[in-house]
Amino acid sequence: MNLKIALPLLLALATTASPNLSAADLKWGEWAVQFILTAEAEGLEDPYNTLGHRWDASRELDDHDLPELSQTWSGTYLSVIFYRPEWDSDRETYNTDYHRVEYGKSDEWTFEVRSDDPTRDLSLTWVGQRTGMRTMALVDLQEDIVFPAVVDGEVQTYNFRMNGTVREFAWRVLSLREYLQLVRAGREGNKAARLNRKSNWLPKGWGQGEGRGHRRDSLAEGLPEDPFGD
Repeated sequence: MNLKIALPLLLALATTASPNLSAADLKWGEWAVQFILTAEAEGLEDPYNTLGHRWDASRELDDHDLPELSQTWSGTYLSVIFYRPEWDSDRETYNTDYHRVEYGKSDEWTFEVRSDDPTRDLSLTWVGQRTGMRTMALVDLQEDIVFPAVVDGEVQTYNFRMNGTVREFAWRVLSLREYLQLVRAGREGNKAARLNRKSNWLPKGWGQGEGRGHRRDSLAEGLPEDPFGD
């Protein structure tokens, strides 16, 4: 699959902490990322969805995964949701999704942005609690864009326009090998010229979901020798 790489890449990234998230329930080594979705022109915001790593969390439904309540998907609405119909036959959408991440290995979460206005302009940003975001990236699965979570120590904001009422994203934790390959490739050549170049650096399976939020096959680790190759 071809991807557009958002540059500059994940160089000189810093650990980011958020005063909006409590660390009271996080044990040593655990972390969380909270999304903040905004339609600035209309004053709409959804800041309530969180994913992360916990040692005792399962990839299936458990006590860490909280359902989204009282959402009718009618009238004016704007929402980030974890669409997990396979978890519970009576409930499909969740506000939180935690699972255990194996150290040094790649991992991902899929999630959706939903909007009653199919052409609404939106901004998506994130805050992290006990989180080193230097090896994390947002992937826009509709546009095939890879967007670094943090650049030069600054948390990034992804601006986009809805193209329909549902848009799929993934939050990617890069393995150490992937990260080092990406950094090495980003240091070579003219970065500005590569801004809009297509690439197939993500493992096979990215962007090939079977509908809204369905988990794809397990991702292989490692990147091509030239992550920016056509």
